[in-house]
Parts: sequence; C-alpha cells; structure tokens
Amino acid sequence: MVITDPLVLTNVATCAAIVLRLMCFRKRGARHNWWASWLAYLIIIAYASVPFRYFFDYYTNTHWASVILNLIICVAVFRARGNVAQIFSVLRSQ
Repeated sequence: MVITDPLVLTNVATCAAIVLRLMCFRKRGARHNWWASWLAYLIIIAYASVPFRYFFDYYTNTHWASVILNLIICVAVFRARGNVAQIFSVLRSQ
C-alpha cells in the first residue's frame, strides 16, 4: 500500500468523500428522478473503485490532473449536497 505519495492519498480521500456524500443523499419531499438515481449509482461505482483498489494494493500512482479534477467534482457534489440532478441540471430539458 502506498502511504508516502500525497497525490495518491489525496485522490483516495477525495473519491471516498464523493462516494460517501452521494450515498448519504436524502431527498425530502421532492419527486424521484430515475435518471438522476442511475447516474448517481454509476458515479458511486466509478469513484468507489479508487478506495477499494487502494486498500487491496492495486492503486499505486495517480496524476495531478486527475486529483484536481476529482477535487473540483468533490466541491460540486458537496455544494449540491449530493443532489446529482442539481449538479447536472444543464442536461435536463426545459
């Protein structure tokens, strides 16, 4: 397990934060969007692979660009309080 590379540790922590925030999303009093649920599910699966690969020692290096991109996505997820429909509202038809 790589514990000395700060980029790897930052990326693992960022991906874990994204996954936990999306998994803890609760929608009070609003309609269910099937596309947002499936999109959140796919995002969770994609981002959860990073911490799992790290803990099973298959994730050994990363690039600074992917860390920055994941940090930007993490900020967007937390600003939207885990609401994928709010993050991707530009994709919805009016």
